[in-house]
Amino acid sequence: MASHAADAAPSAWCDRLLPVAAIAEAVGASSTGLERVATGVVAEDDRHCHRRYRIGQVPASDELILMVTPARDAGAARAAVDGMARDATAAHYFGLSRPTGLGDAAVHYRRRDPLSEARMGLHVNFAMSGQVVELAYHNVDDGERNKFVQASSEVEAIARGIAARMTP
Repeated sequence: MASHAADAAPSAWCDRLLPVAAIAEAVGASSTGLERVATGVVAEDDRHCHRRYRIGQVPASDELILMVTPARDAGAARAAVDGMARDATAAHYFGLSRPTGLGDAAVHYRRRDPLSEARMGLHVNFAMSGQVVELAYHNVDDGERNKFVQASSEVEAIARGIAARMTP
């Protein structure tokens, strides 16, 4: 097991699901300098992904986070995403929607970080092929020039690209 982020070996499968070029295609010119950063939290393979994408080395600033986790089966993956949608509704997150045509079940919402009023999360989670895919962009009002996602619709576009690349 990796002891910290620098030790994590990226998986080719995860690289194929979300290459930096795909993010650049979705967000345009604001992606200059974007790079993938290993997390070292979860070992990546052809069923698990855990990675961050960011511009520059500013700690706790803007980043896109991708997590892919296998569920017991397709029904369990759908149930997990449906549970996320119920939680988002109960917590009164805003911009809540259930995108159609994105995997077997999907939820899209925006949420203020409960630990920092300066952070906003743009989330799109979906179930597909027995996997739970969680994609979140954390926007931090810190004055840094490293913002690369301007709207939650861009996070949804990135998620749709991941789903297309997951399709056999």
